[in-house]
Amino acid sequence: MARFGLVLIFATCIGISVGIAFAQDNALNGGTVRGQIRDTTEAQNPIEDVEIKIVAEDGTEFTTKTDANGNYKHAGLPAGRYLINISKKGYGERVGKPVMIVNGGDHFVPLKMSKEGGGFFRDIFVNKRRVETVVKQRTQLLIQLVGESLSARYNLNRDVVKALRQSVSESVDAALKQVENVHTFDRAAENSNTALLEALLSHPECKAVFAEYLGEAQLQDYIDSIKARQQQDRQASARLITGLLSREFSLTTDQRENIEQLLISAAQNESFPTSISVLHINSQDAVNLLHYGLKISLDGMLSQTQSEVWQVLVTDALMKELSREDGRTEPQEQEKRFAEVKLVAHTDLLGDLNENASRRLTVAIKGAVQQYFEAQANTPEVKLRELEMRLGEAVEAGEITRKQASEKFMAAAAELVGKNGEIPGRVPANDITMHPLYQQTIKEVLSDDAFAQYTAHQAEKADFLKRASGDTVVAYLDAQVFLNDAQQKQFELTVSKLAFSWLSERPVIDLFFQFGRQANRESLSVWQRGEFERVSGIVVEKRR
Repeated sequence: MARFGLVLIFATCIGISVGIAFAQDNALNGGTVRGQIRDTTEAQNPIEDVEIKIVAEDGTEFTTKTDANGNYKHAGLPAGRYLINISKKGYGERVGKPVMIVNGGDHFVPLKMSKEGGGFFRDIFVNKRRVETVVKQRTQLLIQLVGESLSARYNLNRDVVKALRQSVSESVDAALKQVENVHTFDRAAENSNTALLEALLSHPECKAVFAEYLGEAQLQDYIDSIKARQQQDRQASARLITGLLSREFSLTTDQRENIEQLLISAAQNESFPTSISVLHINSQDAVNLLHYGLKISLDGMLSQTQSEVWQVLVTDALMKELSREDGRTEPQEQEKRFAEVKLVAHTDLLGDLNENASRRLTVAIKGAVQQYFEAQANTPEVKLRELEMRLGEAVEAGEITRKQASEKFMAAAAELVGKNGEIPGRVPANDITMHPLYQQTIKEVLSDDAFAQYTAHQAEKADFLKRASGDTVVAYLDAQVFLNDAQQKQFELTVSKLAFSWLSERPVIDLFFQFGRQANRESLSVWQRGEFERVSGIVVEKRR
């Protein structure tokens, strides 16, 4: 059963209230940027009719405008990096707010504008002052921890550590007087404390202060230790991506090892995604990241059928067909063919089969796909989606108000959704290879030894993804709270004992939430516990 939380229901109702049909806001159609634009007065009034241009790296522009409440939204943005530009006559133009879009992501980007005639510069000042305050708070806390770390690592006495902290704080205050430094430190702080520390040590004045108290050799050793932590973080991301690809493409052990090595080599690049970047990643996101973000090709590593699966996911051919109103092919037929290709790719794992086994598996593939889609046709979730479409059309036609549409949807959801927000009877959608009919046929056509080998391989894939997901959880926390060796081992042990579902769409998030409830935080310092709570809250908010 799949959890259909109240947050998702309310989000759906919001979608109805602005007249956007479900199919247009589907996670597989890209990501969403939304936000609110206000002025820089003390009242922070919302600004209507602001033009928002969302510009992709290739120059493609997507435009929208704010409503009477200053809100804007643009769904269906392909995964990638964008700059958000906003403008309205009488206001200073804002240019170049960066945002990274992921498939299925819902990115909230609030902005402010000020009246022309000196207002633009005031807006920059207000924004700088706000960010500067946040950065100062983060850096001051971080410097306290760094002092403790340096004291233990290099046996520094208390007076030296105190003087170092004071000098670093003063150098940070001086650096933050420049706008470019404010934004550099702010971007680093949004990533992780490790990234923020690296940014401090990269700033000439701050680095000079560290060198004064540590000496050249010790400073280089400390910088190397930070880079090593960052590299381990990227390697955890590489393993997670490999695990997700292994599930999606039914990779053999050799394929998985080759792809993992390819990604770990790419992780040497500083632009490789960190743990925070892949925290919410799913299989589709992993494919998009490789092809569009990292521009890594798997040519020669995949079989013919695996390459067919890859092409569908890379080009989004399936969703393009689904979105075409006048398409000659029914949407479900497209989905069925895609599911069949996945099953055929999985069947390749079984090696050479005799004619009878091949024939039976071909029939099982057809039957599994048919049963899969029949089971989904009348689930409560499908009924809710169909109702949402009808209500959205009724609102657009002026037959009912948006408020009435929301009330009708909530009433229907209350009847269809089970206890604790669960939808009964939903078939897992992200791994048709585990369909009972298909799996039973595999067991029947293989010898006992061959089936044992197949089962062991499946267990190995699941274990790899679990370990990779757990490594990413620990890497994410390490980048934020600077775990020592004992703490890291403790966290790794805790993660290894957590329940894991091979069918989880976003396995890292599932493990993270379990870990948050079960982790023993007694070994953490006061600062570490505070940071643990802070980043846990961020993950919860992003999940919503």
